[in-house]
Amino acid sequence: MAPIPLEALLLDAGNTVVFLDMGAVAGVARAEGVAVEASRLRAAEGSAKRRYEARLGDGGSHEDGWRLYLETLLVEAGVSEAVAPRLIDPLRAEHDRLNLWRRVPAELPEALARARDAGLRLGVVSNSEGRLPELFAHVGLGDAFEVIVDSALEGIRKPDPRMFERACARLGVAAGAALYAGDIPRVDVDGALGAGLRAALIDPLGFYPEHDRSPRYASVFELVAALVGGAA
Repeated sequence: MAPIPLEALLLDAGNTVVFLDMGAVAGVARAEGVAVEASRLRAAEGSAKRRYEARLGDGGSHEDGWRLYLETLLVEAGVSEAVAPRLIDPLRAEHDRLNLWRRVPAELPEALARARDAGLRLGVVSNSEGRLPELFAHVGLGDAFEVIVDSALEGIRKPDPRMFERACARLGVAAGAALYAGDIPRVDVDGALGAGLRAALIDPLGFYPEHDRSPRYASVFELVAALVGGAA
């Protein structure tokens, strides 16, 4: 039987469409009297991702995972275990002011335009705090997505298959005609596959070289190039 033609590309938000602003994290720490380099925070991101993945895989809340992610990032970057926890509330306040995941790769708008030009419907499925439209408008992506499924508004979170099912239903496409791409295997890839979607891992810094449950790409730009070029 021929595969169902691809009709929709669904994307995670954090670390897929918008990335953590390490300079902003370092700036909040500096305002609290703690010196940490943005470059060291970037190098620690793999450890933070894996701890977030494990926490959500064990049933933890998005908020628990968020705080664990930032604390792990700080400790791995050289902030003492005694000091790191007191930076979380100031970081949360800055995140509430303007989502810390606010850096957009330069090539992303072109990738989204190419996907739309190829006839793909675009949406976002994210574990977030209910304010993604505001963030996307701020970073120039206000009209980029037809559908945004945000865990804070849905009352469920990835990897729950209902997150992906709702996005497909709102776009009016079958699950098998949609591909979902995100950056955390157990949360994004496994969740999408469990809902009957195709899946891809976005792994910009090669944190998951062992991943074999889906294709793996360095960016959404690379993924779209493969899709538009006819690769499955």
